[in-house]
Amino acid sequence: MKRLATALLLGSSLVLSACASDPTKEIINYRGGDMKGTIKVARSAVVETPGGLPKAQATLKNTAGTTQKFEYKIVWFDSNDMSLDEDNRPWKPASVAGKDETTISATGPSDRAKRFQIQIREPQGVTQ
Repeated sequence: MKRLATALLLGSSLVLSACASDPTKEIINYRGGDMKGTIKVARSAVVETPGGLPKAQATLKNTAGTTQKFEYKIVWFDSNDMSLDEDNRPWKPASVAGKDETTISATGPSDRAKRFQIQIREPQGVTQ
């Protein structure tokens, strides 16, 4: 009986780990333009704020040799992969020098937010 409980616990831990690191869920959604090969995520993390909300932080790497100007927004998803706030998040202007990195962050709209995605597009009349 003890072995069965240990096996079930180990199995459920493996399932949760697999869900948390699902490689099919892209962290960047390129929304047009030619940035797909130039702006990449170098590092990312989600931590819980003192108020219980998730906070995402990502370091974006410019692989090109020239400055890239773009707009981004961070969209949050619940445990069922349903978008929580895509329409309510504004696009923010950003730029990163050639071969350099920049860090972006955002706080989730509620404690139901479990995963985030960075949407990137070419500037739409917003300059930085």
